[in-house]
Amino acid sequence: MTAKSAALLIAAFLFNWPAISTHAQDSPDKITVSGTATTKITPDVMNWNLQVKNKDPNLNKAAETHTSAVKTVLDFLNAQQLPETDIQTSGMQFGQNWTYRDRERIKDGYFASTDISFKVEDLAKYTKLWIGLSRLSHVSLTGVYYDHSQRIDLRDKTRKNAVLAAKAKAEGLANAIGSKIGRPLLIEEASDNFGMRTSNFNTSNSMTGFASPSADTVDLAPGQIPITMRVKVSFLLITE
Repeated sequence: MTAKSAALLIAAFLFNWPAISTHAQDSPDKITVSGTATTKITPDVMNWNLQVKNKDPNLNKAAETHTSAVKTVLDFLNAQQLPETDIQTSGMQFGQNWTYRDRERIKDGYFASTDISFKVEDLAKYTKLWIGLSRLSHVSLTGVYYDHSQRIDLRDKTRKNAVLAAKAKAEGLANAIGSKIGRPLLIEEASDNFGMRTSNFNTSNSMTGFASPSADTVDLAPGQIPITMRVKVSFLLITE
């Protein structure tokens, strides 16, 4: 590098250095806070998950039994006047059924299974559904989850309250040091939580083979679901 080139490089650095320094000095003072809001709601929707599964030494017999069992479940659900759009079958499969005996894996006929899910917006149907499904063969109840039909709107409302909580916190902190807040510089959603809880009964065991419960033994206690939203907000900090 020649002396002339070195001089030009140094001159260019010195020319740009004040601009970089000035930019850093011009960064506005800000205050960053988090805001949290929680809304508790009483669920008005139940999502049910079922599994229809059977096995038989003969594959054709297993398929025939399974087709009949699935149809029986769907007919029962339709009889409860549930909208067809709220009932869905999925996870259909069949194949060889294997089991372990004396530490040896052996073939034990064939199996067929189908998952059925449906949504109930009338919680008064709960007892009739529970009792009716418990009387059907080859049916397992794998889960019942509470939800709310206005969940999206409620989350939006809770998120807004979280932002307002963040603003109030920032104003309080700024006032404590004799300052005030200005326009928002950044708003981020830090996290959200919607607690879709399971219902208040054990869903881990198959209904098949159990005595049918009576209307007096099946209770519904939906309780409340918390919707929690958390945001991060930065405001311009103004000090006179």
